[in-house]
Amino acid sequence: MLSRIKNSLSRFIGFMTALVMVFTISAFPTQTAHAENIPDNQLNDMAIEMAFLINEYRLENGLHPVYVVPYICDIARVRSRECIELFSHTRPDGSGFETIIDTNLIPYAAAAENIAAGYPNPDMAMQGLKESKKHNATLLNPNLTHVGIGVAYEQNSFYGYYWTQLFIFTDAHFQNEYIPRRHEIIPQAEGDITGDVDVNTYDYLSLVDYIYKRSQNIPVYFNEEQLKTADCFRDGIITESDAKVLVRYILGEYDTLPYVF
Repeated sequence: MLSRIKNSLSRFIGFMTALVMVFTISAFPTQTAHAENIPDNQLNDMAIEMAFLINEYRLENGLHPVYVVPYICDIARVRSRECIELFSHTRPDGSGFETIIDTNLIPYAAAAENIAAGYPNPDMAMQGLKESKKHNATLLNPNLTHVGIGVAYEQNSFYGYYWTQLFIFTDAHFQNEYIPRRHEIIPQAEGDITGDVDVNTYDYLSLVDYIYKRSQNIPVYFNEEQLKTADCFRDGIITESDAKVLVRYILGEYDTLPYVF
């Protein structure tokens, strides 16, 4: 599998290796937050919230979401603990952060890491990363496919809170991967692209925007259910013809969707 991935993604390996070097060389410490020891389940909830925030941010910018992989979350937590000892993309043993990934379990073409410290909650940590040009570029990299989030807290450490976002780029899929779906749009009717039950001008504008951006190679994302309901001809492709059918349905010229000749 690893050989297949390296062959199919070889043109990106050099590019993504550069990303690892460029986009992950700094982080955003703030004043240490004073708190009692935080239980693991609370830290896990904070990591899940960070995963939501990452994908919401990517969707807002027309990018596909990244899959969360429990194993990558596990090693991201280890990296966060390591950052208590050495706040760096170099591990305490002197190796690079990417050496923590077992390629027998997670074959990948390239990896990237964002780290932050001092932020007491996911929103503040995410905002700090977004405000950095380099970290923001990693968050919005269209090539990234999977992520793991780790959070550690050490009351008597220099920063208190330590955050790790560990991304990979691969064409592999893993049995236990998932996309957090807190705000996943679920269409409630044919043509309901926005998920608000009503089929109206907002759905038409969303469809037109999608078609335009695809034609200009601008990143844009519809989930599988949105793609299905936007395919007003059910011919497997989204084109201007679907938009024309949708607007005629909204205007009352057509009675049903999908349209059948």
